[in-house]
Amino acid sequence: MRKIAIIGSHGIYANYGGWDELVRNLAERKPEDLQYIIFNSAGYPAQKEPPDGVSIRQLKFRADGYQGLFYDFWSILVCWRKANTLLLLGAQGIPLAAFLRLFRKFRIVANAGGFEWERPKFGFFLKRYLKWCFNLSMRYADTVILDNPHYRNFLPEKVKADVKVIPYGGEIDTSLEVNEGLLEKYPFLDKPYFLSVSRPLKDNQLEELCSSFIGSDHTLVLISNFSSTPYGISVLKKYRSIGNLILINGLYVKPELDLIRRKCKAYIHTHTLCGTAPSLVEMIIAQRPVLSVDNPQNRNTLREEGFFYKSFTQVHELINNDSDLSRYIPPKELCDRYQWSTIVAEYESTF
Repeated sequence: MRKIAIIGSHGIYANYGGWDELVRNLAERKPEDLQYIIFNSAGYPAQKEPPDGVSIRQLKFRADGYQGLFYDFWSILVCWRKANTLLLLGAQGIPLAAFLRLFRKFRIVANAGGFEWERPKFGFFLKRYLKWCFNLSMRYADTVILDNPHYRNFLPEKVKADVKVIPYGGEIDTSLEVNEGLLEKYPFLDKPYFLSVSRPLKDNQLEELCSSFIGSDHTLVLISNFSSTPYGISVLKKYRSIGNLILINGLYVKPELDLIRRKCKAYIHTHTLCGTAPSLVEMIIAQRPVLSVDNPQNRNTLREEGFFYKSFTQVHELINNDSDLSRYIPPKELCDRYQWSTIVAEYESTF
């Protein structure tokens, strides 16, 4: 029986981001000959019983902020004697995992994430540590997973690990349709609106996006967990009273979120430092027009399909002058690449 420990996410059924959706899908789609040990961070208890063969370890540390490193290290210490494979979501635990492997053999699979050391939210020393861990994973992990092919261009000279590109998957719930109850909750659903979904980070350009819609004839619906960061709170306070801006502070009911995705006129993707952004993958599956900030990661994710902009001025020139945005809907064939069944199978092959 293979036993895999998953380290570094907020945990199974956490409503946070791409890693947490990955954990949920790995657990719910696992074969019978595989067991998972999944660590849940403080503030994210398991919301329901996990599938058979999945055990949950609830820790008192948080997976984010300054506690994140302690969270990863403690998780590794708890499970390294029991697991056949450690799946590290983020490379910051690689120094301890590599050291412990001197005493017991186990596989290390590291999802390196993106260029985390470039994010403005991290200080100087943490950025240096994260970059060091990224390079270290290339030497001491058995397999390093990159979520976007663009990152292959920045590998260090010494690479001993097997490097794979495996993006995040996506799925869209189509169970809901617009009705009176949902219109009362989301009055914009029966009118044209543009949509953007992202975490409240400066590199996701929430403030710039909101500012660009002030005075516009168009409606913007922006969904984020604003209250989770000081930056998000400041954006929410500054723009929530603007008439054509609808800011939703956290929406985790997937059928409702996916209905909003399916009904939007177009999706505006603002992520500048993500690899294969899960929110972008979801919009590919939703088959709505995509207007994406122009960078190599997003072009790779969309396979060059969509409208790519360098500034929000270009976005408004497009939406003011082009009433038919349907040519920016990603091709249906692209959806196959991001099916969770495919992604899970690729992960399992690395174990």
